[in-house]
Amino acid sequence: MAKPDSSRLVQPSARREAFSGLMISAMLVASVVHGLAPAFPREIGVLAAWSAGFAVWNRLPMRARAQVGVMFGIGLACIAVAAARGGDVAWGITTGGSLPILTVLAGVAFLRLVYPANAAAGTDTPASRGFGAYLRTMAGVHLFGAVINISAVVVFAERLARSAPLARREVAMLGRSYSMVAFYSPFIGGVALALGMVPGVHFPGLVLAGVALACIGFLALAIIGRFEEGQALSRFEGYPFRLESLWLPTALVLLTAAAHWMWPSLSILLLVALIAPSLAAAVLLARNGIASANRNLKRFVLTELSGRSGEFTLFLAAGVLGGGLTSLVSAYPMMVPDFTLNPVTATVALACIVVAAMAGVHPLVSVTTLIAVTSPASPDPTLLAAVCVMGWGIGSAGSPYSGINLVLAARSGISNWSFPRWNALYCTVMVLAAGSVFAGYAALAR
Repeated sequence: MAKPDSSRLVQPSARREAFSGLMISAMLVASVVHGLAPAFPREIGVLAAWSAGFAVWNRLPMRARAQVGVMFGIGLACIAVAAARGGDVAWGITTGGSLPILTVLAGVAFLRLVYPANAAAGTDTPASRGFGAYLRTMAGVHLFGAVINISAVVVFAERLARSAPLARREVAMLGRSYSMVAFYSPFIGGVALALGMVPGVHFPGLVLAGVALACIGFLALAIIGRFEEGQALSRFEGYPFRLESLWLPTALVLLTAAAHWMWPSLSILLLVALIAPSLAAAVLLARNGIASANRNLKRFVLTELSGRSGEFTLFLAAGVLGGGLTSLVSAYPMMVPDFTLNPVTATVALACIVVAAMAGVHPLVSVTTLIAVTSPASPDPTLLAAVCVMGWGIGSAGSPYSGINLVLAARSGISNWSFPRWNALYCTVMVLAAGSVFAGYAALAR
């Protein structure tokens, strides 16, 4: 029997990935144009986003398909019930509610063209040891992860695993340090989701609250690290990153802040989606010239950008879930809990998100549900957004199925169900710390 031609088996997958990358690029361009010129049809970006997600559906792992299927199923069932009841179906949220988030994720992805995560370290730089090295590595993975996302964790993990397999102290430190960027960074899904789905958020206030919690988190990590590992930290071999390699995160933050100051009517998400790929293109041209930059860009779009498609599908499904719940609330307003979002209730809601995450429910589901069921009560949008991003960050550290913990489990051989147990103390401390931040925000907002 003749063997199947392997090239024929590979080509369809390669074509789907190339098509998905092109659709992600088209969505990015269409969404930015719509943001700058609202007369441009928003539906073009929506159609491109859905095309990108479905093009690589078969490549998603079964666990991701199950999560997407559950969100789709619940969302569509809620829409059907709401329509039968005569409620207003939120088609805009259902089909395009995730578009601002996806646009940011697509724009930030282009930074990998000019700033691979391993640019953070020098190949000849010797690794340092001890508690100081532990703290510097913790800060490094956080700072680089805040802009270049989870790829920073991958490279840090690979470097730390050179001398010995990753142990609990390295795995826990990497996951906790990285997950805290979700408290404030607009380049990460949690903040992008909150800004996209909660109108009226005061972004500087949200960032201030998130940075405050991250600072408390670093202190907590240092103390918990000492408590859990004791003298073993004296043998910790750190990651030798260089401070001068922070030029891109610094440039991106400064350009975004300056643009927001000059054009306050433009959303932070739109500015990030516009500035990140523009900065990447400018650096490519300056380094390599037009011909080389064009080749690198084409290769990236056709072969690498589709790697975002799995994340895209999750956020698209979250939009369907959010639209369905919003529609159901419009048909049955009595189902909305009658409470005021204040520091106490916000802390309770945050604890529920974190506990659900540790039980295996993706924070995306809990956050989308919280936004949908509380929005009719018109809560303080900044406080609601803070609950969402802090729940996303803390929940990601404790979840057995968050992206960061799945990556770390795969690279260390540790069961992903070890993370809820390992991070129970950390998550408890951070929820209580978030409650104090909520109280401080409420006092300043009076």
